[in-house]
Amino acid sequence: MVPTEPATRTKRRSPDKRSMQILSQTEGGIRTVLYLTLTGNDRWVPGEEICRTQEIPPSFLAKITRPLVKRGILSAVRGVGGGFRLGRPPDTISMLEVIETLQGPLNFNECLIGPGSCERAGLCPVHPVWKQIKDGTERILAMWTFSDLARQSRSQDTPQL
Repeated sequence: MVPTEPATRTKRRSPDKRSMQILSQTEGGIRTVLYLTLTGNDRWVPGEEICRTQEIPPSFLAKITRPLVKRGILSAVRGVGGGFRLGRPPDTISMLEVIETLQGPLNFNECLIGPGSCERAGLCPVHPVWKQIKDGTERILAMWTFSDLARQSRSQDTPQL
């Protein structure tokens, strides 16, 4: 009988804040902007409605909407009859803008954070690959507007958000 190694559990790494992962706050922001796109801009949508339909806790909605309002992606009115709506036409709002508003620029590797962030930038053969991946992803996300997403949602016969 051949001795076997004891089974070891692989520890799941928690995501690093510099890793490319869409955060739950960002996911909620994308769903909120898409929901407001699909409902139209003819009325103020109450926060309670967004929370209910998008399954977002009320305390989390405030965290999501504050930077989106500040950036002009959403407009907000407090009080009775208030709520949220798009701050500008959905064909001018890209997925990239919402993602960067809620979680900052996309960085696939620490070496892409900015000039001087990697001392091996000129020597590393992998650096241009990371840069190409980052640039390609940004290009795709910038290309997709919320008008495009709404059109796709409607054409797929999927339940409305």
